[in-house]
Amino acid sequence: MKHVLSRYGIVVLGLLLCSTIVHGQAFTAEEGLSVRELFRTGNYGIALKKFEKLSEEDPKNMDYKYSIAQCFLYINNDKSSAIPLLQEVWKNDDLNPEVLFDLGCAYHFNMRFQEAIDSFNEYKSLVNDVANKERAERKIEMCYNAMELIKYPLDVTFENLGAKVNSPYPDFSPFVPADESYLVFTSRRKGNVGHMLDYDGFYTSDLYMSTVKKGAFYKAANISIINTESDEEAAGISSDGSKILVFVDDVFRNIYGNIFFSTKRGRSLQNLASMGKTINSPTSIETSAAITKDGNILYFSSDRPEGYGGMDIYMSRLLPDGSWGIPINLGPKINTKYNEEYPTLSLNENLLYFSSDGHNSMGGYDLFRSEFSIKANEWGSPSNLGYPISTTDDDMTISFAAIWDTQKQLASNKHAYISTYRKDGFGDLDIYRVTFNKEESRLTTVRGLIIEKIPVDMNEYKIFYHYSKAGEELVVPEECYPWDDRSWRLKEEKKVMVRPGYEYRSLLFFDKNGQQKVFSSKKYPKNDNTLKIVKIKNSLIKKKNYTPPIQIYEETPLIETNIYVTNKMSGEEFSYVPSRKGKYTILLPPGEYEMKLEHAKYKSLTYNLSIWDKGSFVPEKVKNFIFEPEK
Repeated sequence: MKHVLSRYGIVVLGLLLCSTIVHGQAFTAEEGLSVRELFRTGNYGIALKKFEKLSEEDPKNMDYKYSIAQCFLYINNDKSSAIPLLQEVWKNDDLNPEVLFDLGCAYHFNMRFQEAIDSFNEYKSLVNDVANKERAERKIEMCYNAMELIKYPLDVTFENLGAKVNSPYPDFSPFVPADESYLVFTSRRKGNVGHMLDYDGFYTSDLYMSTVKKGAFYKAANISIINTESDEEAAGISSDGSKILVFVDDVFRNIYGNIFFSTKRGRSLQNLASMGKTINSPTSIETSAAITKDGNILYFSSDRPEGYGGMDIYMSRLLPDGSWGIPINLGPKINTKYNEEYPTLSLNENLLYFSSDGHNSMGGYDLFRSEFSIKANEWGSPSNLGYPISTTDDDMTISFAAIWDTQKQLASNKHAYISTYRKDGFGDLDIYRVTFNKEESRLTTVRGLIIEKIPVDMNEYKIFYHYSKAGEELVVPEECYPWDDRSWRLKEEKKVMVRPGYEYRSLLFFDKNGQQKVFSSKKYPKNDNTLKIVKIKNSLIKKKNYTPPIQIYEETPLIETNIYVTNKMSGEEFSYVPSRKGKYTILLPPGEYEMKLEHAKYKSLTYNLSIWDKGSFVPEKVKNFIFEPEK
């Protein structure tokens, strides 16, 4: 999400900005900066206006149009405006492949997935850097994930919380206790404490609270006891609402991206207190957290070096002395080489919700759910919450209101709170209450690799070098190359397959003062001018006690495979194509299916697939398919 950048930028720029704040007067972030400097520092809103003005004055300047398109992609708005601009720039200047990558991103944001895939594949063909190819490949995977997720849209209703909560500025990271008695969220609106504009043109972030009166949210108020002139963001909440977790990035107090908490007593909030040195590392950033109702277990996100890559989610237990125990990484089922953040817990604490730009994200950060297995004593494989809760943009947080149904002994998660940009909003990220209109069928992610099993050539080869001189020919084995008599001219080299169980042995016949001398190819005297080569005899000899080697196979991704999945009950069929790395991801509701895989080179593969419901439900199944030559 774009607001995350502020956590890192304010550390450096805060030192520069703080001296310009005088008695509540805000420094103007764009003062003294060129349009390029504004763009580089992330002030895309002001940069966009300036680039648009420059483009009006010079409409043929493709550089201005490219920068305008990039601004559209980087700010929270209707990103479709970037597409015609990028198409025009690429048509007029196809020397910069990054234009093509950005065009793919624009198609992706706007759910034109096949056009996005085509753009990313073309981009991959134009760049040599491995990191850039991997970046495009990940985007392609996300497009395929999106094509799956939108097949099963959730029946949900979005309710904008209105002007009493939202503003024209970014409002995000909403959290509510289970009873929805109040809402805490982050805003970068005008009037925040400190009145400080960050490098991206928005005010530094503050926490706001809105309480419920007569069934409606009252006007949100700045939580002055928590907020400072720097950055504070809502990072989590306990289900009973007694603790609010806060991300703090305060250059004035030498706090660089740590988790604090405030205890709520009645209507009052207490001053912030640090989660302690075990949780807040001086060499890493901690962005978000969730705490159990009894306050004994903390889940938090951190980029500490022992993780799987990027931000990972960790767990820590409260010790008898009141300190937190050594954090434990939740492991590779939850964490990926990408980023996992904003953990939250369900009311009965058996479900973990979090955001990630890994797993089967359909674009940027998506929202996921993992169920705790008491039998395995671990969190299970996560499943994407689905579209349109997850979108092609960044979806960072979700906070469920939950009412305990004593009859069913279940928590009803009918309502949740998220932040997102929508065209009906106030201009940027807004807070929405989401109503799940009906319980959706749970979807199982079926994923795996499609592999081609290629036999490795087990034959042995030998190279012979053909020399000539005065009409004579000499076939020299590789162990005698190069031939030391330079009067012989090399004509060609030939690689010859050696029959299994055989080997070549070479004898060299020389003349020395009328006498024949014979040497093996490995022991003949080199550079002896008294010897004149007569001939070389290369013979194929059977090996003694030969045992044929065991055939070895090489497994490589098999692209251009067609996957057909048929619902055995309804007869409905879907088709899929794996990525260029042979990866496939399919979402399926409970049912009986037949998977058929076809490739022009091989015999078709068929697999019967059962997706179970109720107590047998699993969020993920992994199935690899291997094509191999017929024997």
